[in-house]
Amino acid sequence: MSAVGIIGRCVLERVALVGCPDYERGRVEEAVARAFELLGGPGAVVGRGESVFLKVNALMPYDPEKMVTTHPEVVRAVVLQLDGIAGSVTIGDSPGGPFTPSFLKRFYDRAGFARVAEETGADLGYDTGVMHLKVPDAGVMKVVPVCGAMVKADRLINLPKFKTHMFMNITGAVKNLFGAVPGMYKLSFHSRFHKDSDFANLLVDAALAADADLHIVDAVVGQDRNGPRAGDIKPMGVIAAGPDAFAVDSAMMAVIGKTPKANKPLAAAMSRGLTAGDLSDVELLGDSVEELAVHGFRMPDKKDIAEYVPEFIMQRFGSMMSLRPRPAEGRCTGCGKCAELCPAGAITVVGRLARVDLKKCLRCYCCHELCEFDAVELDRPLLLRLVRARG
Repeated sequence: MSAVGIIGRCVLERVALVGCPDYERGRVEEAVARAFELLGGPGAVVGRGESVFLKVNALMPYDPEKMVTTHPEVVRAVVLQLDGIAGSVTIGDSPGGPFTPSFLKRFYDRAGFARVAEETGADLGYDTGVMHLKVPDAGVMKVVPVCGAMVKADRLINLPKFKTHMFMNITGAVKNLFGAVPGMYKLSFHSRFHKDSDFANLLVDAALAADADLHIVDAVVGQDRNGPRAGDIKPMGVIAAGPDAFAVDSAMMAVIGKTPKANKPLAAAMSRGLTAGDLSDVELLGDSVEELAVHGFRMPDKKDIAEYVPEFIMQRFGSMMSLRPRPAEGRCTGCGKCAELCPAGAITVVGRLARVDLKKCLRCYCCHELCEFDAVELDRPLLLRLVRARG
């Protein structure tokens, strides 16, 4: 991330936008190469012989066709761009689950990254060490735990998959860097920062702590509606790249035709003076927003009822106006993974069916996000259905 992050800065943050219609290998390689070229080439980011960590989007072990994780063709194209410059390249992340070598191997195999490593000579990240980093100009966390391997590398390149997110609305460059926080730490933070504004500020703090050198967003095909795991697959045709996470996210919000404040981490960064959010502090390179405009991009069903309801009512009755997670009979296997990962301890397994205590539920939707069996439904209470009908 750029060391300069203040509204009124005299140097504009550069963001490269490049069209890429699909994941055909040649087209992806061409698009990624063009993005690097627009930003000065790989040598402008990575010095000769330096070690590089590629931080992919690793929600859970899913096949690439699910469009949940960064597509392996994008990762492969980035590795090839660094060939002959970087001393070593490591592909890795901390998925939403145990931060253990066995779980990481399962993820790398399923998501296609093991194959990329085999084909390109890149390494896979199995270092589960943790380092605690101070956050400059912290919002809610002065010190953030971060995967040690990401910090030890000379350069960190962030490779998010662009998609919606039930809690934060959008997964982009900033949100993906929450993956730098190791495994189970994420769950404790969900419990500690259960208000969306606090959690959004935590994500900004995590992004500042991780301090990535470059962000390359896989928005070739993403998800809209109820992402980041169970959304609708959405062809977008975009690769976005730049050294500043906030600028890259601002550009992508313009591409999908949404206000920057709809991206909650970006809104938090705007409130802290880290970005203007409206592209006034961004120099766009490559294809124009108009050329790449994504039409009909749908935000999560969790429509922001605060648009219609006074804040004091939301503070007291917000849980009655939000989507309610419900494990579905017939799909729920009773495996207990959601109960294990629930930050509020609101889930128990009775027989072969998980049950949610809505009085304890934080509405963080981790259960919906992390269930491998797509077994968690999100029910709308009456008031939320009325608001959705109005919108």
